[in-house]
Amino acid sequence: MMCARYGSADEFNLLIRTYHLKLPEVMVLPQEIIYPHTPAPVIVKGREGMGVRMMNYSLIPSWSDVRKPKFATYNARIEEVLNKPSWREPFKSRHCLVPVKFFIESVYEGPYAGHNIAIAAKDQHLLSAAGIWDSWTDRRTGEVVESVAILTGPPPEDVLAAGHDRCPIFLADAHWEEWLSAHKTAQQSVDFLKNTREVIEFSFTEREVLKNHSRQMSLFEDGE
Repeated sequence: MMCARYGSADEFNLLIRTYHLKLPEVMVLPQEIIYPHTPAPVIVKGREGMGVRMMNYSLIPSWSDVRKPKFATYNARIEEVLNKPSWREPFKSRHCLVPVKFFIESVYEGPYAGHNIAIAAKDQHLLSAAGIWDSWTDRRTGEVVESVAILTGPPPEDVLAAGHDRCPIFLADAHWEEWLSAHKTAQQSVDFLKNTREVIEFSFTEREVLKNHSRQMSLFEDGE
């Protein structure tokens, strides 16, 4: 499962220091680990600059009839954002950043085989994953839900060597404004993300032992 869980920026001061923004007057402290369909802090750009909003981690397409689509929507593959209906419209103009302390992956081969591993920046700086978001309205109740997906692409060599074939697309602070502004065409945005990914030296930490682990399992299992 690609980036189904990740470590949140669960300290208000960390969000303030990293993004130089003011928090809303009322904001619930994020939980330490974000799972699909739980609230996650998301950075968006408004008239007064960057701000933070809590969104459902798993994008609910605006056209969906249900709050939880049958297919996984927490990650959006960069190779599919121009074509898949779930991603196509949000990718045009609803860009965001998802603060990530570390992301958790299941590994079946290599030095960490048989474990979930946490992948973080070696210097422990907060990572900013490129994301897209959408707004969905419950037709029965009128409730409006904002939701987000993290964009993923082929991994850096060290992530691949550690045993996983996908990675969130992280952006350095010099590129936040350009991504959040969403002034490019969709194809230009794809090229931008492919060409400006943050170069990160990662650290890898073993976490839980995988249940029923077998070296005969497929090398990569991806739930996107």
